[in-house]
Amino acid sequence: MVTKKHLKLKKSKQDKKYYKNHKKEIRKRHQANYLINKKGIATVNLFWFIIIAFIAVIVLGTFLYAYNTITTSLLGSGLDAVGQVNLTEATENTIGKINTSMLNHADVIAIFFLFAMVIAMFLVAYLTRDENPAIFFVFDILIIIFAYVLAVYITNSYETVLEFLPFSSIFTTNLNYATSFLLLLPRITVIVGVITMIISYSAIPKTKEEEVGGY
Repeated sequence: MVTKKHLKLKKSKQDKKYYKNHKKEIRKRHQANYLINKKGIATVNLFWFIIIAFIAVIVLGTFLYAYNTITTSLLGSGLDAVGQVNLTEATENTIGKINTSMLNHADVIAIFFLFAMVIAMFLVAYLTRDENPAIFFVFDILIIIFAYVLAVYITNSYETVLEFLPFSSIFTTNLNYATSFLLLLPRITVIVGVITMIISYSAIPKTKEEEVGGY
């Protein structure tokens, strides 16, 4: 009579035999999946970081210019009053104050956003850390090199944009820190990439909370 115990034992032997016969194939498949699911999360984010940083600064600078132009146009429209409402005073007390605040604090907001992305990359690398085969180290190096090339291209593009934009003073005056960040983007990319890679390969033991949470 065949019992459940015999069936489990038979299945266990079959699994061991299959693993023995397909050991290399299984290891290659596991490494490929690991590369996609783990390492792709940590270092490939460099490309997103570079592109988003460039777009965010350009969009913010354009918005500041548009809002400042609208505010200035309203203040200089020549319509001092509409009915019993003092239009100039109303503009100064509403969108005028908002405009002044944005011009004064846009640089802080921009640099905070950029460094928040850097910290987020470090956090992702920490949460996905594990002991990795040496071959993944090579992939990370290649990714950092390609990211550096992209960062150089983005920096050159940003310099070109500043030369041709009629409102480039917004970027050099009100977004000074953010502009410096983009001009130093190649160096920052390499530094962030290397630190991210170090964290990924740190092999820091995971806490029980992380294991329970599935990180």
